[in-house]
Amino acid sequence: MTAMLKKVESIWISEPVVLSVIVINTVALLAHSMCAEGSFAARISGNVDIACVVYFILEAVIKIQQTGMRDYWQSWWNKFDFFIVLTSLPVFLEPVIGIQGFATVLVLRLGRLLRLFRLMIFIPDLNRIFSGIARALRASVGVFVALMIFNVIFAIGATILFGHHAPEHFGNPFISIYTTFKIFTVEGWYDIPDLIAQRADSDVLVVLVRLYFVIVVIIGGILGLSLANAVFVDQMTMDNTAELETRVEKLTEEVRELKGMIGALGARKTRRKE
Repeated sequence: MTAMLKKVESIWISEPVVLSVIVINTVALLAHSMCAEGSFAARISGNVDIACVVYFILEAVIKIQQTGMRDYWQSWWNKFDFFIVLTSLPVFLEPVIGIQGFATVLVLRLGRLLRLFRLMIFIPDLNRIFSGIARALRASVGVFVALMIFNVIFAIGATILFGHHAPEHFGNPFISIYTTFKIFTVEGWYDIPDLIAQRADSDVLVVLVRLYFVIVVIIGGILGLSLANAVFVDQMTMDNTAELETRVEKLTEEVRELKGMIGALGARKTRRKE
């Protein structure tokens, strides 16, 4: 009986079953968001959602019983699942007190879609990809910090210079930071300086506006983002060239050894002739 129970538990928490429930839960959440509140379809999808949450609670309990809390907590995926299980608990209160309209509950329900990340286990070389992303983020920290500093500098400057002419874009430093970031992306950047130029009361200000934002685009958009992208891609593709570099180093070492052997052989021949 105990052996059969363990077999059932192993099937219950197996990856195919877990991933199937994740897909079912996602479909139920999507269906629930498209159904009218209180309709039959909404109640069915809500019940399916609750059943999926119950399954994930039991999955966590079984894993903790099998491995122990310490070993269970060492896995990143287990921490991720446990956090989502905790944020899913308010779903049991929805049918009782009708809290489905609260924004917090809606956000927590949306957070359950994060379980779709579990489907990434089917991606080949997933660990290699994650290590490449981590390495690229570490290498890009300096570039990102520099871009943030430039963003703040240009944003404060724009607030001082153009805050009165375009308060919807540069009314305060926080709005200016967001607007400057949009300009860094280069997409439609010219709309903002053209708008300020139309509201300008002097030709000098029109020239200043266009010159200012051209400098912002060149430094933040063309140079800054291009440099960040180049560093990120270079670090991501480092694994692809690591093996080739190792082979080149081995080949170089073999060539050096061969040159040494040829030199030694030539020296012997010279001695024999003498």
